[in-house]
Amino acid sequence: MDLIIVLVSIDVIASKFLDSYITSTRLEAFRRKRNPLYTKVLQKMGIENDIWLSMFLTVLLVGVGIYFLNAYFAVAAFQVLYIFTCLFTTVLNLGAAHSNYFGRQNFITEKLLQVQKVRA
Repeated sequence: MDLIIVLVSIDVIASKFLDSYITSTRLEAFRRKRNPLYTKVLQKMGIENDIWLSMFLTVLLVGVGIYFLNAYFAVAAFQVLYIFTCLFTTVLNLGAAHSNYFGRQNFITEKLLQVQKVRA
């Protein structure tokens, strides 16, 4: 189980790096790419470009998640939940990277935009 946790954690970090790299090289204006979860906080702090900051926060959150998973939540149910959460996050990151690379929406980003419109 520990090997699977390490592999999905590496998948999350690698997919976020791919998304950040493609976004920083392919998009003309970084302002087109915004993470809605913490955009408002970053704007209040005066940070305009959040592409590589989101990569850093992903690495930080994965590290904290692994620490808590091993230190406090070493039950199989939490490990399975962590694995599925990481796989879901990897799919979202790869969907965003695909969308940024080709410059058009795919089925993953279309669903995310629909969810974002419903909440707004």
